[in-house]
Amino acid sequence: MLTLRFRLILALSICSAVALAELTAAGGKRDDTGDARRTPVPVEPFGPSNARTESGELIPESDFFPASRCASCHQDTHAAWSQSLHRNAAREPFYRESADILLRTRGIEFTRHCESCHTPIALFSGVLTKGSGLTQAPFTKLDDEGVTCSVCHSIVEARVDGTGSFTIRRPALLAKEDGSPIFGEFTDAQILADVPGHKRAVMRPLLRTPEFCATCHKVVAPPDLNGYKNIKGFTAYDEWQQSGASHESVQPFYRREARTECRACHMPRIESLNDRAAKNRMIASHRWPGANTAAPLFYGQTEQAALTESFLKSNVLAVDIFALRVEGTGELIAPLDASSENVITVNPGEEVVAEVVAANRNAAHSFPPEVRDLYESWVEFEAFEQSGKTIFHSGYLEPDGMLDESAHVYKAILLDESGRVITRHQIWTTNIKAYDNSIQAGRSDVARFRFRIPESRAGGPLTIKLRARINYRRFNQEYTNYVLMMRDARLAIPIVRMAEATVVLRTAVKGREADPSASAVGSPPAQSSVLSPQSSRARRWNDYGIALLEQAQYGGASEAFRRASESDPSDPNLLVNAAIAELRTERYGPEREQLRRASALVDRALRLDPLRARSRYWRAIVLRSEGKPMEAAEVLSILAKQHPKDREVQRQLGQTLYSLGRIDDARVALETVVAIEPQDANAHQLLAPIYASQGRKAEAERARALYLQWRDDPMANPIAARFFAAHPEWADERVTSHTHGLDSARRSILTGKLATPVR
Repeated sequence: MLTLRFRLILALSICSAVALAELTAAGGKRDDTGDARRTPVPVEPFGPSNARTESGELIPESDFFPASRCASCHQDTHAAWSQSLHRNAAREPFYRESADILLRTRGIEFTRHCESCHTPIALFSGVLTKGSGLTQAPFTKLDDEGVTCSVCHSIVEARVDGTGSFTIRRPALLAKEDGSPIFGEFTDAQILADVPGHKRAVMRPLLRTPEFCATCHKVVAPPDLNGYKNIKGFTAYDEWQQSGASHESVQPFYRREARTECRACHMPRIESLNDRAAKNRMIASHRWPGANTAAPLFYGQTEQAALTESFLKSNVLAVDIFALRVEGTGELIAPLDASSENVITVNPGEEVVAEVVAANRNAAHSFPPEVRDLYESWVEFEAFEQSGKTIFHSGYLEPDGMLDESAHVYKAILLDESGRVITRHQIWTTNIKAYDNSIQAGRSDVARFRFRIPESRAGGPLTIKLRARINYRRFNQEYTNYVLMMRDARLAIPIVRMAEATVVLRTAVKGREADPSASAVGSPPAQSSVLSPQSSRARRWNDYGIALLEQAQYGGASEAFRRASESDPSDPNLLVNAAIAELRTERYGPEREQLRRASALVDRALRLDPLRARSRYWRAIVLRSEGKPMEAAEVLSILAKQHPKDREVQRQLGQTLYSLGRIDDARVALETVVAIEPQDANAHQLLAPIYASQGRKAEAERARALYLQWRDDPMANPIAARFFAAHPEWADERVTSHTHGLDSARRSILTGKLATPVR
């Protein structure tokens, strides 16, 4: 019987060979950058978006009624929508700049990709057509309304393919009992005489689903836009679907008590006194609070801006100055106490490293979300003496508003085929990401800051205060300056302090006895005070362990999870986390000691809660590593039935069944993966040889083609390598575990000739 590893290698080899053959057959030519671009040709009349109409035909602009038509009955909803990002989607200048570059450089028909979500009426009315004579927005009278009422409430189908992957029908205000629309003009009186018919026309269960939001909050740049391949952009929906908020996956480190969908955060129930849709004087907010602090301020919508800033500060992120490491000895003092002084025994002039944990608490997707090549989020860290004198400061702003060029940032760097940085969100030129730093839902990051203990002028103990903040600014200052200059406008985008923590240190000179009343292990930080001391302490160690695990620091992660479990022995997840760290080392050695430890940890977790799905999943992974694929398949099969939308469970089941020679069962599991996520390259890769072995030639070819389209192009890697060779100052930030200090490289802003040209 073939081993799983051999079968997977075989599958990879087959697909790689097919990739080269298909590329050659298609006429693609690669240069030394690994690019294989062709002249892109949008599919008429809606490509390169995924949006469609129910009839397949265009919908005249006159068929879309303006939002003012709804205002008489829905005053509060209309007032909220009028300041929302949906309303501003087509016109706001920070979006418009990128879309207008596409219009100028490629042609108006290519803008359908962006406008399907930002200016849908222009798309469906057919004005985004080559030869239309339009050279700039606005394209229609309703562009000022962006995503208006008659757009969302006329959508009849949603797919999870992204980039406007919805189907819309001609807007209607009334519908028959069978749901078929009644077209035409109707007065308010006629609508109020048939409220059920109005609800049938404009409301359907689809509008309340996360998949409805996924149609635009998941983005792909397709070949008919870039002439290259499918390049994944942001994917807030997929991140939610695999988070602890969805209850569809057993993988997350943290799971919410109840399933939480997009509307819970972004369409909360609010009081309404002037809306006929209100129930018990409550309606769903149509402000959609999120993270855009720039657009509402540009239009003077201060209420929306204030709400957005408040939303960002509502425990979305947490920051914890968790540990201090003495560089000379490697001693780790953790966890630091936020409520009293922490005594550290060091000599003046000695270097220490503060380890700051940033945790994504309540965003059910990555943070920063979506357009990380333009957003700006970072950790600000300060160390200063009791007198206020600064010892070290990272993440500060320059006088011109530019961010400290050595700050710990969460962002993406996109590169074009020549290795130049894409600075204006020209995603149609993207070949590869140089790097992409973010904090996924329920996960953590650790930022490290090195500074030197100063001399005490009085010769005694020195008191040092440490302060860490997570800051967010909608757009980086360079892009903001550019956009405002192009429009001869002024705007100060606020910096939102999303989380803050402080710690006080008191030094004790080596060789002198420290005050035993002061301890480095104490009460939880203030932001965790809602938890019991035991739970809070466990969570701090757990977040630290997750951050180390994300940075491939497996030994430290295992120890952190062990300490977390000691603080809260009743939580099986902490034991499972420790087992994951042991398994990740993949250095079992002749005695397979780490595998045995992982197995013992999972066994302990199952004794605490035999039915917990996450523990059972990792029991299956351990069983397979122990050479027991049949037992692993049994566990995974049960989990797959209980959690049918967990694509990792389905994937592992498919791979395990494949190793056992149960090809047809493996196919079913992997087909389930692509039903959940149609863009899963790994599943398509494994399905291709399975279909081929079953004589299903057409399906095998389709799976191979999808694999080639959705995989990361391995031939693009040299582009990133050349970028870092040319700009070594950026290399540190790419390393998962790095330290910021006074000697950190200054990362200059890459503009001008170093950036993708803007015409």
